[in-house]
Amino acid sequence: MEKANDTEFGLSSSVYTDDLNEAMQVVNEMKFGETYVNRENFEAVQGYHAGMRKSGLGGADGKHGMEDFLVTQVVYMQYKSGK
Repeated sequence: MEKANDTEFGLSSSVYTDDLNEAMQVVNEMKFGETYVNRENFEAVQGYHAGMRKSGLGGADGKHGMEDFLVTQVVYMQYKSGK
């Protein structure tokens, strides 16, 4: 882990293992914005994409990028029909 994290960049990482506990330990210790477990680099369009340290621009793509352009409005209404 020390060697993997010994970089000023942190866009993505990969780990291959049959042990789910080992995979989760690696994911928790890796200092990368995205970690792929048992798969090639393939981003989910609807997922949040981010890098750490000197990598990536943040999650400004997919549905997360759209949220910066939306205004949320909440309306609470109690309606009594006049019928």
